[in-house]
Amino acid sequence: MSELYLIRHGQATINSDNYDQLSELGQEQARILGRHLAALGIGFDAAYSGTLQRQRHTGELVLAGLGQPADLLTHAPEGNEYNAFAIFKTQLSHLRGGAPVEDQQVRELARDRENFRRLYEQAMLRWLEAGPHEAGPETWHGFQERVGGLIRGILDRQGRGRRVALFTSGGPISAAMRLTLGLSDEVALRLTWQVRNTSVTVLKHDGQRLSLESFNSVAHLQMAGRPELITRV
Repeated sequence: MSELYLIRHGQATINSDNYDQLSELGQEQARILGRHLAALGIGFDAAYSGTLQRQRHTGELVLAGLGQPADLLTHAPEGNEYNAFAIFKTQLSHLRGGAPVEDQQVRELARDRENFRRLYEQAMLRWLEAGPHEAGPETWHGFQERVGGLIRGILDRQGRGRRVALFTSGGPISAAMRLTLGLSDEVALRLTWQVRNTSVTVLKHDGQRLSLESFNSVAHLQMAGRPELITRV
């Protein structure tokens, strides 16, 4: 039996020109997780991350807390998040009859958070069935295939009796849940929006099939007694 730890990145830097970097809080979340795993005596035989900065940095901080070297981390672009911003713009354009959507329009829409949430949900649900010519940078099913391929490849390469970490994002974690539990597309997409920063999801593999051990755990943050540590961005 092998174990795959799926760890979402720490809080990114919202409301900035570069979302793809950890905020100070996100860095603290990752350090807390590293110390927590070390206290439990949990280390990794191998570790992977997507190539996004927020994913790689989270992995480096957690491994540092475990006293494990940063070069243990293998970077795999298949673990990257889908490009939600570009997909949203594409789907919103289709919902509006094909009129182009500019970045500034999205920023203006985001000022009304509740209305934006409903519009974002509508657009992303449309993405589920969009074909290659109307999906944007990537189809939903293409996304599922690349993440599933990464997970199967990691498990095949590492073999049995290994504990492996994958530092990634909410979308790939929901794709892993879909692969493991046979979730519907809509349920899997909605699950993406529930995955918390530096949460730990553990899958087990017996050489043939995946099973779920735990999902979206932030016990390491809850134990700190600081509600502001628990975030989803």
